[in-house]
Amino acid sequence: MTKVNDNRHVFFLLILVVILWGLNVVAIKYLTSFFPPLALAPIRLCLASALLLPLVFKKHGYKKLSHKEWLPIIGVSTFCIFLHQIALNIGLTATSGMHAVLILGLNPLFTTTSAGYLLKEEFTWEKGIAILLGFGGLLLVVSGKSQGGATLFGDGVVLIATITFVIGSLFVKKATVSVSPLVVTAYSHTLASIGLLILGLSVNPEWSYPGSFGFWPIVVLLSSSFLSTALGALWWNTAIQKVGASTASLFQNASPIVGVLASAFFLGEQLSWYHFVALLLVLLGVSLGTGVIKIPARLVILKNRLQQ
Repeated sequence: MTKVNDNRHVFFLLILVVILWGLNVVAIKYLTSFFPPLALAPIRLCLASALLLPLVFKKHGYKKLSHKEWLPIIGVSTFCIFLHQIALNIGLTATSGMHAVLILGLNPLFTTTSAGYLLKEEFTWEKGIAILLGFGGLLLVVSGKSQGGATLFGDGVVLIATITFVIGSLFVKKATVSVSPLVVTAYSHTLASIGLLILGLSVNPEWSYPGSFGFWPIVVLLSSSFLSTALGALWWNTAIQKVGASTASLFQNASPIVGVLASAFFLGEQLSWYHFVALLLVLLGVSLGTGVIKIPARLVILKNRLQQ
């Protein structure tokens, strides 16, 4: 129980992250009506970097890194940000929201499996059951919504976004061994924003649509950039440093469900009973996977017998 208490502040940060990222799905869908996908990504990342870099300079000054320290940060920048942002922004315009929810919901499964294999993080029964509970919640959400508007191309691109984020999360664990999460986050976002800006300048004939400079598009853009992208990534990287990629990923089960609830509130979509059941399953999964609640003693005995 001491370990759970020690990590309580980290779990609180992760809860904030999944709320922000769940809301961010709705925000990106909204903003694609005002900005092309390959313009929206660099704009958001440049704004996020403009917040993160001053924080680094204020706390650490100019932090010079060794070649060995730069390599995992470049990995974070390439996979977790650059490729992920491109695929996510394009994918959300080419498939249904519910297909995207299901595919993005595979993240904890991919992360926990790959972290156990590549980073030697312990894969426990509790984490396995947590994945099943969380994924069951996502299936409930998807099964109750229309799947219209989905395309095979869009589904494939969202799957690429999921895989690139998982790979990037594994680099975060290695990068934060010797470098603070703030420096990793700021430097990786800056590198990715430069790459996205160069790509955007080469492919975008226009960078905005009519109405993009209205009050609400600007408010949503700034909130998405500063809160969801900059602070969300900082807190996520901090959590991975503290509790590992596999444990942190369990919280991402809740992010798509937050997106569904946000869609109902902001876009007027109707809520049903299965949304609340799905949320309960996800909360149970996260609580079990993080050790907040324990498997009953009888099930532990059964588990030990099966392992013999």
